[in-house]
Amino acid sequence: MSQNVYRELLEVMKKRGGNYAGMDIPEFFAMAEVLFTPEQAEVNNGMPRGPFTAASLAGGLGRDAGEVETILEGMADKGLCMALKMESVQYYQSARFMPGILEFQFMSGKTSEQDKKIARVIHAYEKAFDAKTGPVITNFPAVRVITVDKTIEAGNQVHTYDQVQNFIDKYDDIAVGTCYCRHAASLRGEDTHDMPNEVCMSFGMGAQYTADRLGTRMVTKTEAMEILERAEEAGLIHMSQNTTEDIGFL
Repeated sequence: MSQNVYRELLEVMKKRGGNYAGMDIPEFFAMAEVLFTPEQAEVNNGMPRGPFTAASLAGGLGRDAGEVETILEGMADKGLCMALKMESVQYYQSARFMPGILEFQFMSGKTSEQDKKIARVIHAYEKAFDAKTGPVITNFPAVRVITVDKTIEAGNQVHTYDQVQNFIDKYDDIAVGTCYCRHAASLRGEDTHDMPNEVCMSFGMGAQYTADRLGTRMVTKTEAMEILERAEEAGLIHMSQNTTEDIGFL
């Protein structure tokens, strides 16, 4: 049963798209078995598009609502799905690998042996995926660079520092967490060159989710600007979702 559920997981994650969507290679299944229990994979595979309640998903799966809710809560705490409260009702939402599940694993900055194992299997999958696909060429990048007087890759859109502040001003809910890229590298024993780690921000409902479940912390607009300034001083480049209005992360 577990082998079948992970193969179904592969097809589900392919359909969700995003970076590092499912690929039928051994490294995918090695990663999937570390991230998802068979029960969590089965629930993941039954998730609809858009927000849903535990009761509605349980109905679709033909399972007990309380049992499904327990599994969903565990998944949300592990960064395998989103969990958002709207008008006092608990909703859940499926997540892609990236942006999504692969980053969620490292936002808390934890350093347990399990976290190190997760970092290794994710990195192995990403390397194997990249080796199979080669460089990704797209006319519409998934992220954009927001930078000040720095060289950027062609194809990314340049935004002034004032525009960065506009994003901060727009959101009331802002959370900051550990840089998942550098933390994952650190867990693998790589040198991160003493760059600041608490610099990755989430906004809106995403901020609520990461603060409630993934160990990030809510910050004020002033604190958010101070974080951006520290990143600037360290020579880091600001990246956000490539959308016209709302951004989920920076």
